[in-house]
Amino acid sequence: MAKIAILPPDVQGQIAAGEVIERPASVVKELAENALDAGARQVDVRLVGGGVDGITVVDDGEGMTPEDAVLAFARHATSKLTGIDDLVRVGTLGFRGEALPSIAAAGRVRLTTRRADAPVGAAVEADANGARAAGPAGAAPGTTVEVAGLFEAMPARRKFLRTPATEVGHVADALTRLAVASPTTGFRLVAEGRELFHHPAVRDVRQRLAQVLGAERAASFVAIEADGPGAEISGVLGPPRESLSSARLLWTYVGFSGGRRPGVRWVRDRVLTHAVLDGFESFVVKGRYPAVVLFIRVPPGTMDVNVHPAKLEVRFHRSSSVHQLVASAIRSQLRRALAPVAPATEPVLSSGGAERVGEATPPYGSSPPAADAGTAADQGSLWQPATRGFRALRFVGQLFDGYLLCERDGQALLIDQHAAHERVLFERLQAEHAARGVERDALLVPETVTLSRAECGALAEHATALAAAGLEGEAFGEGTYLLRTMPRVLRDRDAGALVRALAAELATTGASEAVARAVDAVLATIACHSAVRVGQRLERGQVDALLASMDDVPVNAHCPHGRPVAALLRRSAVEALFQR
Repeated sequence: MAKIAILPPDVQGQIAAGEVIERPASVVKELAENALDAGARQVDVRLVGGGVDGITVVDDGEGMTPEDAVLAFARHATSKLTGIDDLVRVGTLGFRGEALPSIAAAGRVRLTTRRADAPVGAAVEADANGARAAGPAGAAPGTTVEVAGLFEAMPARRKFLRTPATEVGHVADALTRLAVASPTTGFRLVAEGRELFHHPAVRDVRQRLAQVLGAERAASFVAIEADGPGAEISGVLGPPRESLSSARLLWTYVGFSGGRRPGVRWVRDRVLTHAVLDGFESFVVKGRYPAVVLFIRVPPGTMDVNVHPAKLEVRFHRSSSVHQLVASAIRSQLRRALAPVAPATEPVLSSGGAERVGEATPPYGSSPPAADAGTAADQGSLWQPATRGFRALRFVGQLFDGYLLCERDGQALLIDQHAAHERVLFERLQAEHAARGVERDALLVPETVTLSRAECGALAEHATALAAAGLEGEAFGEGTYLLRTMPRVLRDRDAGALVRALAAELATTGASEAVARAVDAVLATIACHSAVRVGQRLERGQVDALLASMDDVPVNAHCPHGRPVAALLRRSAVEALFQR
């Protein structure tokens, strides 16, 4: 008896649908991307029962002819690809025919479409049994897709769905990510007859972020832009003080460079996420995540977007170059944004009427952190020194033998003396280490490290870069690496653990800054153990010296471990405690 058989068409369709359509948010994502590819200037989404009972997506983009509308439900139908080479250079988000068959296999679909030059529209009805023309239909130019009874024929998938409110949340997240990448298109989401958000078309990403996050919070983001070999990046970085407990606002988008600047897609890419976190190293507390919107564009043919059914992951041809560009650009921009600003002499008034000094507010000024920041006192907020810096503060006294109370312009500041001194020492140690270069020691007995074949290969591929960082060695038999030198600053560290971390990152992402992180960790430890402690009384002269030295280092808003140095307590908050 034969053991191999061809699956029935309906089973094939359900399997294909399961790869693309995980929940209502998947349907909305696919249909909204199709609308954007069709040139939509407005996308409206309506949900019933969290999207399980009903999803309607309306766009004003380019409609389809009656013949194309039926053909769009056929598997592998597309107008975007003509040959295999197009798979690695396609610059669109998708095409109606790519997702529609999967959606129809998971629910009942009615599509109404009309081209602007057509006197009347056309309707198509589809389900797991196929698509059928439903005759002419009155419609405005564009396309409307209605989906009902999602996963009715797939009970195993339906039982894993969450509550309607949770599913609506996933839809809102997916649509918001699309909206941020497409600011010139308007987006509206309505659930159970209630409008959840309406983002009219705007000019750029920053204006869209003001709609999504609020004007004040969006204004605290700083722009980033950098070009490198084989890649270009742009976007905005949130203040490190507004770190989050999850990566829910770490948004990375990819696309191809050149030409008419085709659309970008949101992806969950390990290389990009790793690079972003590397860039924020020492600015965000371990276990917290920054808020970032980052666009990465690479030349056509250097990125494969076809490695995931829903195109949520990509593969870069030169992942190490992309990683290095992203991490170094973020690190450099953060250091510029957090650097003390040169003092000025003439006071000016800010838009809120409060007196300040200087010509510009620092990029990461003193706006309150997000509700999820979790690090500010209830009545205060984290503080970034303004243009007069720490030297201009009036020292009032020491609280709890660990916090310096200072005052200026109707504001009280609490400075963590240990965190402040730790940052000063860390910056000095880093400068000294950079000036000396990487000194290395030959190991008396070479360290033998057991690795996988892929990890050994990754170390061999990056041997030159590792040697420049003070690590020299070679493969030694099957799955073994022989380490012969170590950076001198790391001579008391676990060499095997460092090499294993390096190899794992190189094999996974094609890039690693584990050596630099290890060096910084040692320098931070030295600084931590050398800094004044909480519980240590400071004389006035010591306080003045510490405040002055904080203005002389490149970064002074966070300790090397990402904790804030100072917190702001406004006069109004103090008066509110006494009901004044």
